[in-house]
This record gives sequence, C-alpha cells and structure tokens, in this order.
Amino acid sequence: MLHDPLTGLPGHALLLDRLEQSLIRAHTRGTLVTLVLITAPDSVLDAAKVLRAGLRPDFTVARYGDQALAVLAEHDFGDGSPIAELIRQLVGESPRIHWVTSDGDTEPDDVIATAESR
Repeated sequence: MLHDPLTGLPGHALLLDRLEQSLIRAHTRGTLVTLVLITAPDSVLDAAKVLRAGLRPDFTVARYGDQALAVLAEHDFGDGSPIAELIRQLVGESPRIHWVTSDGDTEPDDVIATAESR
C-alpha cells in the first residue's frame, strides 16, 4: 500500500522505496540515514499528526504497521540519537522507540531488522 488510509501517511511499500533511495543517496554523497521505529503509541493517528507537524518537512513519516510508525531522516553527520530524542519529546514516553543509522552500505531489509532488534 502506497498510502495509509487512516493517517494519510506513506505506507509500508512507499517507506521501503524511500529507504532504498535514501541509502543510495547516503552511499553516493557520503551522508547518513536514520530510521526510527515508533511502536505502540497510544493513538497512531494522533502520533502521526504530531510527528508530521513537529519534524522537518524532508523527513518521511510513514505508517509501518498496525501499531507502528516510522521516521526516515537523511542527515550529514552524527548518529540518530538527536532525531530519536526529538521524536520521544513529540510522542511522549509510552511508545517504544528503536532507531538505527546507516552510511548507505546496508541493504534496506538489514536496516529495518537492526532497528527492530534494538
């Protein structure tokens, strides 16, 4: 599904495509990609609205699963901890937040698996 009907956000398939493109850009430009997974927010719809309003417009906020959202961010340096912390401030303490940063030398499935395992 390209767009989630509940939130209007990109769906899982579009997230995977954007992740793949972001990893290619990171590899060729020497930048980084951070993927943040937000699982079990109190309300997916409310969390989606807060994230979309509170994050930079070039970050991708997507529906990752029934009770999960994802944020995809491209950046020049550092790790994903400032991005993950900003997301925690926006959505509160109740959801679980998992994140991983890649320099583009990782396959999309591996990035997702690493984020899920943290």
